[in-house]
Order: sequence, then structure tokens, then C-alpha cells
Amino acid sequence: MPTKLQNLYTGKCGQLAAMAEFLCLGYNVAIPEVDRGDDIFVVKDDDGDLSRVQVKAANAVTQQGGYSATVSLPLPQLTTVHDPELFYVLPVRHERRWKDFVVISRDDLNALRTANDWGNLAKPTWALRLAFRTDDVRYKGVSLQPYRNNWNRYWAAIDH
Repeated sequence: MPTKLQNLYTGKCGQLAAMAEFLCLGYNVAIPEVDRGDDIFVVKDDDGDLSRVQVKAANAVTQQGGYSATVSLPLPQLTTVHDPELFYVLPVRHERRWKDFVVISRDDLNALRTANDWGNLAKPTWALRLAFRTDDVRYKGVSLQPYRNNWNRYWAAIDH
């Protein structure tokens, strides 16, 4: 079981890995001075388009046929509409490197949660145990593959 200190290091590493991916796509990134649920602001400099991002990183454990990782999301944040919209980036580290990023909007994840009756709204957090295989990532039998390493679903590379 990782210590609280180890979790802090993993969380910050995941945040910086996500920021690096946004920078590679040609977006500017910033860390808010006060963390009220937004870990990163992502800005398209050409037009000022702003996205809010919450990062939840996890270390994966090897399992037969792949690996799994558990991230915890605050349910009040997930169920509250935001403007601009909130996005989640879930970096997953396995075998000493970042292997996968699940990139999903708050709206899309909340719609999946509602449709599949996931997460107990009486609890403050929702633990998602994601199971990764070569060709799929699943939560409780539902594929999240369309969100796996798919940065272009919400952000497309900027032409320079």
C-alpha cells in the first residue's frame, strides 16, 4: 500500500506528464496558484480557448493479461456542470514508465456513470479500478478504449 507521501509524488509526476503532453500538442499550460479542483489550465494561445483539467494519476499493478490501476474522483466535482467544461486526465504508470492516459470530459464520464449506475452519490469519492489490456481498457465491463491516449478527442494538435 503506497504511503500518502508516495501518492503525492505520483500525483505531481502525473500532472507534469499530462502538462508535457499538452505542450507537445501545441497548447500552453499553467498550474493555478490556488488548487480548487483544477490542476491545470490549458490554453490555446491563438484564440484564448481555455480548458480546465483535473489530473488523477495512479501506479498500476500487473495482472494476468495486462495491468490495473485505481483512481479516486470526487463525486461532487464529477456531478457539477462547469463552465468552461472540466476534463479529466488519468495518467497510469506501469513498469516504471507512463503507459496510458485516459482523457475524458467530466460530461462524458458523468454520462457513463449515470448510464451504468456507477459510483455511490452518498460517498464523497468514487474509486475507478481500470483494467488495461493490449486492445482495451475497461471499468466494470464497459470499454473506455475511445478515451485511451486519445488527446485529439478534445484537443487537436495546433499547426505551427
